Amino acid sequence: MTTDALTIAIPTRDSAKYIDLIASFYREHDIKVKMFVDPRSEDGTLQIARLLTETIAIPNCTAMVVEGMLQSISEECGSKWVLRIDDDELPSLAMLQFIRDAIKDDTKSAYGFLRHQCIVSHRGELLTAPGCSPEVHRQWRLYQPAKVKFVEKVHSPGIEWDGGDAASPAPAAACLIHLDWALHSYNERRQKVERYDAYAQGAGTVWRDYYLYEEKADVALVEFGLPEFGSVAATIARRLPNLCASATHTPALTHTMAAS
Repeated sequence: MTTDALTIAIPTRDSAKYIDLIASFYREHDIKVKMFVDPRSEDGTLQIARLLTETIAIPNCTAMVVEGMLQSISEECGSKWVLRIDDDELPSLAMLQFIRDAIKDDTKSAYGFLRHQCIVSHRGELLTAPGCSPEVHRQWRLYQPAKVKFVEKVHSPGIEWDGGDAASPAPAAACLIHLDWALHSYNERRQKVERYDAYAQGAGTVWRDYYLYEEKADVALVEFGLPEFGSVAATIARRLPNLCASATHTPALTHTMAAS
């Protein structure tokens, strides 16, 4: 799906233990992506990523947060549209189909997508936490670099646009899943909160409950019924069982929810 019109750009850092799982999803669906590796990675991410897909070390990488790297990444892409997807996220097939149609119309500057917070059970089921509103976590990830201004502000789109009608929300089915809980340990996520707090006072703490679900008494989870994520979820359960949802944090696992 990387063409003269669109590049799918995946920024990543220190993702050696799982970046092949992310790449496998795109290979399974015959989608080309470019990985942009933070050269400050300490676990061999760059070397692994180069074996998986087209890979570029992020140029001029001095920013502390990914939002500060988007301009360099977008310039390196050189395409009319850029779809930025983080290394612990995956797009639904409905989202990809929506994008194929959306980029034919250049009147918009950006589009935003619902993002569902997900984890994997020990049985390989993909579960989502409805308490983490996908609307609150809507991600403005598809944009025309020539029509936006880049801003380095954590927990923001990293872009701004002129005019209230310059950007549009995508339909609910055109959604992302966020696998932060499934791919990163509690300590890794706690360190992220601390890094964000060091970057800007309170920038991590304000999202502490979101990142560190283990600190809550319980977390309601439901099965997320999109089959395109099945193989990735099954592999996560086999490879990272210590990060799978435990019975302690799945008391309200009830039914299957599909994006609609």
